[in-house]
Amino acid sequence: MAAELSRRLGVPAARVEAAASAHLGETWRLDLGGEPLDVVPWRREGPRDDPTRDGRLALEPIAGGGPVPPLVPGAPLVLAGIAWSTVELDRAEADLEPWLDEADPAAGDGDAPADPHLGAHTRRRRTNALPGGTLVLAEPNTEGRLAASLARDGEGPCALFLRPAAGLDAWVADARTRGVQVSARRVGPLGMAILLPGRIVAGPHLLIIEAPATGPERSTIAP
Repeated sequence: MAAELSRRLGVPAARVEAAASAHLGETWRLDLGGEPLDVVPWRREGPRDDPTRDGRLALEPIAGGGPVPPLVPGAPLVLAGIAWSTVELDRAEADLEPWLDEADPAAGDGDAPADPHLGAHTRRRRTNALPGGTLVLAEPNTEGRLAASLARDGEGPCALFLRPAAGLDAWVADARTRGVQVSARRVGPLGMAILLPGRIVAGPHLLIIEAPATGPERSTIAP
């Protein structure tokens, strides 16, 4: 899976030293501009929680609760935000409020354009405690990808929004040389975006965006 993600995103995957990841088993890391995406063995959350083909997204608190390094300027692909699946935007926003910045509509917080790739109503909030600096709350508006994610995994992180330094056009052209399938371009909560279709409709979902999200360029991860 790490090799497949590396191919699709065009980002090298490096094996994490065993001493640092003994509690996780063999771990591979993709660096998304200073935000680590770790590929770790499946961990069951119940007796019927069998591994799925494309895995699932999970947020892990960093040791000691300190900040991760700032995003690396000029990195080929950076994490611009995450999508959080929910069945009720208002309730999810209230639940996550301790990890969100104070709402400021002038900075882009609040209801945002629907995401046609995920099939969702969305709401944007800035955050200095979750990866990417932007949280996109997503509630299904069709029987699409987001609905499938909720049915399989329940509420929680379901998609990554990634921004290429070279721009969307150049990134798509390079991706096609690697044999990567991409969707049509559509406007979503973080601007123009394409989807990298996975092998199953439930995701996790990868979206490549054209423009940076409104708000701070750095983020931290905290418990």
